Amino acid sequence: MTHSEFLTTSILTVSLAFIGYLVKYYNDLVIAKRKDKLERVNRQLKDLYGPLLSLTNSSNNAWRKFRSVYRNYNPAYFDNRNPPNEEEKRVWRLWMTTVFFPIIDKKYNIIIDNTDLIIEDHFPKCLEDFCAHVNTYRPVLEKWKNEDFSEHVSLLGYPTELNKYFQDIFDKLKKEQNKLLG
Repeated sequence: MTHSEFLTTSILTVSLAFIGYLVKYYNDLVIAKRKDKLERVNRQLKDLYGPLLSLTNSSNNAWRKFRSVYRNYNPAYFDNRNPPNEEEKRVWRLWMTTVFFPIIDKKYNIIIDNTDLIIEDHFPKCLEDFCAHVNTYRPVLEKWKNEDFSEHVSLLGYPTELNKYFQDIFDKLKKEQNKLLG
C-alpha cells in the first residue's frame, strides 16, 4: 500500500468514524429530548390535569345529583326572585362544607402545588378565576363556623369554562403521551 493510499484510507476511516459519532450524538440527543418530554407529559397528567379532571367530574356528578333532589324546580339554587327557604339554606351549607368545598379546596391545592406543570406559558385566566372563587368562599365558610348564616355564596362565581379547559388539556396531553409512546 502506498503512502497516498494509506493516507486516503486513514482519512476516510477517521471521517466515517466522526460521522458515525455525530449521528449517534444526534440520535442520543433526540432520544433524551423525547424521554424528557414524555416524563413531563406524564407528570402533567399524573400530578395536575388528571387529578383536576377526576375531581371536576366527580364534583359535577355530585352537583347534578344534588340539584336533581334539591330545588330542582329553580334554574339557580340562589335566586333573588325565588330565594331558598331556611331548610334549603341548611342543606346548601351541609353539602357545601362536606362535599363541594372539600373538592374545590383539593383542586385549589393541586393547582397551587403544581403551577410548574401548567401547559401554557402564563397562568390561565380560568385558573386565576377559580383560585379567586375558592378564596372568596373561605370567609363565608368561616362565618358558618361562627353560626353566622348571613351569606351563602362566594363573591365570585365558579368559572364554568374550567370544566372544558381541564377536559381539553387532559385530552391533548393524552394524545401527546400516546404519540411519544408510539
